[in-house]
Amino acid sequence: MSLDYNLDFITDKAKKSSIKKAVAILERAYFTNTEQVSFFLDPYEQEVIESIARKNNMDILFIGGNELAERKVFVANYYYEPLNTENYISILEFNQLGLAHPDVLGALMSLNLNRESIGDIIVDDNKCEFAILKDEASFVKYNLTKIKREGINIDFKESNTLDIEKPTYSDHTGFVSSLRLDNLVALFTHSSRSKAKETIKYKNVKVNYEIIDDPGKTIAEESMISIRHEGRFVFDKITGESKKGNYHITYRKLT
Repeated sequence: MSLDYNLDFITDKAKKSSIKKAVAILERAYFTNTEQVSFFLDPYEQEVIESIARKNNMDILFIGGNELAERKVFVANYYYEPLNTENYISILEFNQLGLAHPDVLGALMSLNLNRESIGDIIVDDNKCEFAILKDEASFVKYNLTKIKREGINIDFKESNTLDIEKPTYSDHTGFVSSLRLDNLVALFTHSSRSKAKETIKYKNVKVNYEIIDDPGKTIAEESMISIRHEGRFVFDKITGESKKGNYHITYRKLT
């Protein structure tokens, strides 16, 4: 027996593999009637898992250290009592100067951790904090002592919560001939459609956290589009149409 679900709509093989692993955890919770905890999932994976759980009348809860966190684990068949986050994930922190998100992620991955063991990483002017699976926390604390050339001293954050501010965006408008992905990428990056197509085909574009390599894919309103080296954008809506039949759209860029 298995849960009722269908993943045929997922075209990204790596994404489908990750979701299948998460579904296996759901099935274990369902058929053993025990509480099970997953690895960290991105928002797209969370959406798929939540829909499968709902379809099969399962109770799950997502935990990431903050409601605004992107990457979260799920707890399946959880007890109807307040959950202690420390039972599932840990938040580690350290002081830093001059490090960036890729530096911290790269250092964590150099410890042979899987990406799915690591949650959100928050870096500001002088501090870094990140979520990690509880079972990996002590290992990281005592083994990650240097990032690039900077010595660091990692410790557990007492509150076990991430400090995340709501994202801010700059507002923009523009015209596109259609809602094809390449048209939107060209507009957002102020480049040609041929350059946009190349960017997409090299798998440098995600739509709602899923890699899309089809330049002709039609994009729905309110979709988030992430473009490597360019940033994140939200295609909000169509606000009008020109005499030539082009769509006037509003969109936002994460600042």
